[in-house]
Amino acid sequence: MELFYFPELTENQNFIRLTGDEFHHLSKVLRIKLGDEIFFTNGNGIIAKARLIKITRYDCESEILEFKRYNRSKLKFVALVPILKQEERFEFALEKLTELGIDEIQPFISQRTIKKNFRFERAQKILITAIKQSFNPFLPKLSNPIEFAEFIDELNSDDLVFFGEREGRQFLSLSKNNFDSDLKRIILTVGPEGAFTDEELNLLKQKNSIPLKLGENRLRSETAIICLASLLKSFFND
Repeated sequence: MELFYFPELTENQNFIRLTGDEFHHLSKVLRIKLGDEIFFTNGNGIIAKARLIKITRYDCESEILEFKRYNRSKLKFVALVPILKQEERFEFALEKLTELGIDEIQPFISQRTIKKNFRFERAQKILITAIKQSFNPFLPKLSNPIEFAEFIDELNSDDLVFFGEREGRQFLSLSKNNFDSDLKRIILTVGPEGAFTDEELNLLKQKNSIPLKLGENRLRSETAIICLASLLKSFFND
C-alpha cells in the first residue's frame, strides 16, 4: 500500500489530481500503473482509498473509492527536541518521533546547544515522508526553535513534563492512577549533547515534571528522545 500526501483532501471530493513531487514519486519512482489502488492523506486525520484512472507526463488523476477518518486523542504528546550538532541525527529523531505518532515537535535551543540553525522546510519534508512510510494519518505540528527556558516558563498546570535523567524514576514505577485525568499535554524532552545545565534542570523541577531513567547506558540525545516517546505513548495509550 502506497500513501501520498495531499493536504487539500476533504471528504467531499470524488477525484484527486496529483502534480509536482508527489506525482513524480508515483510515476517515476514507484511506477504505479492505471487501475492500481493507492491511498492519500491530508495529514489531519483523513485517509482516502483511490484508484489511478489517468496519467500524463505532468500529472495523474485518481478516483476516490472510500474515506476513513481518524480521531486524535484528547491527550497531546509534544516532543521538546534539542537541536543537535549532527543534522542527520536530529533528522533521524524527527522521523522516528513522527512514526511513533507524536502530535507536536518543538525544537529547542539550550545553554549547551552547539548548533543553532534550523531548516524548517527540510524538516517538514522529513515529517511528510515519515507519515507516508508509517501510514500515519496525522502530520505532527512542527514549530520553529524556541529557547528552552522560554518554553518551560510558558507551561500550564495541565501540562506534565517527562525528562530523561540518569538518576530519575524507573519507568515501571509509574501508575496511571497517579496522574490527573485533566491532563492536556504530555511534554517529553531530553538534554542536548552537553546535557541540561543545573539551572535548566531546576527549571524543570519547579514545574509539573517527572525525571525518568532510560536504562543503565548513556544514550545519545536522539536515542533518548525516541526511547522516551515510545515508552510514554505505549503507557498512556494502552
